[in-house]
Amino acid sequence: MSAPFIELHNVHKHYKQNRRSIFDDQPSVVKAMNGVSFSLYEGESFGLVGESGSGKSTTGQVILQLLKQTSGSIYYQGTDVTTFTKQQLKSWRKKVQIVFQDPYASLNPKKTIEWILHEPLEIHHIGDKASREEKILETIHDVGLDTSFLDRFPHELSGGQRQRVAIASALVLDPEFIVIDEGVSALDVSVQAQILNLLTKLQKKYNLTYLFISHDLNVVQYFCDRIAIMYLGEIVELGSTEDIGTNPKHPYAEALFSAIPHLDVDEERIPLAGELPDPSNPPTGCPFHTRCAKAMDSCKSVKPVVHTMRAGYQVTCHLYTQEPEHQTS
Repeated sequence: MSAPFIELHNVHKHYKQNRRSIFDDQPSVVKAMNGVSFSLYEGESFGLVGESGSGKSTTGQVILQLLKQTSGSIYYQGTDVTTFTKQQLKSWRKKVQIVFQDPYASLNPKKTIEWILHEPLEIHHIGDKASREEKILETIHDVGLDTSFLDRFPHELSGGQRQRVAIASALVLDPEFIVIDEGVSALDVSVQAQILNLLTKLQKKYNLTYLFISHDLNVVQYFCDRIAIMYLGEIVELGSTEDIGTNPKHPYAEALFSAIPHLDVDEERIPLAGELPDPSNPPTGCPFHTRCAKAMDSCKSVKPVVHTMRAGYQVTCHLYTQEPEHQTS
């Protein structure tokens, strides 16, 4: 296997909250990322899945350094981007982009589509007027829109058209890596398929690497090569889409995939008890034990470690590791 394109090494992102309880006057800390480690490889689509509040979007923004990590390292082709100066970050961001869930919120409503696509080229001093215009025409064509859209404003477009413009805005700088943060979740199913097929086409043409963040397992299974399941700021399972989709190991992943309806298979759904715990006050031991039907006594007090079941497949669960030495009775 080739060297990792992007690597996260034990990355944490904590937020201090001002609210205090009557029992503790210290500000609480939300651990949005709690020791996240994984690698992405050039040209792949890597899916990051989990419930709202699991830390998916934070992870994507920390990789791009839109948010600064609390600790840990992030490597891009072997270089630690967390040590970059502001000037180095500006130069590097030509290579990395993000597509947000709501294109209407991420596009300037007062500007035309042509202005929106021209602005990144101007900020990074790329080309002259003629070459910029040529690049804009090429990009708008590549996302499936004609030149008549360049004179329009975001409010004049449909949701799918706006998302195509958001993709074009990310694509115009010829990036190598794009974070797609719930990029199709706000669209109709038929439009979702169009956008996913467009992203696949663009990936082949531009040799793009994607981090695809979503809560929709159907979409992730269709689009991604590998999947990481995230729960309460931690990666609990990671492997190929085929392996996890057909035989998930972690009880949380089992519950998520059991909720996908199948026309030809009558599978029993595994219910998830309760709600996602407060990330400012996570459970001790395994963070999932309060909702897990397979929880053992050790899960309540001993934090599980990452267990490599085979090359490229990892699960963080006591069910697949040796019994902890300090298990409680």
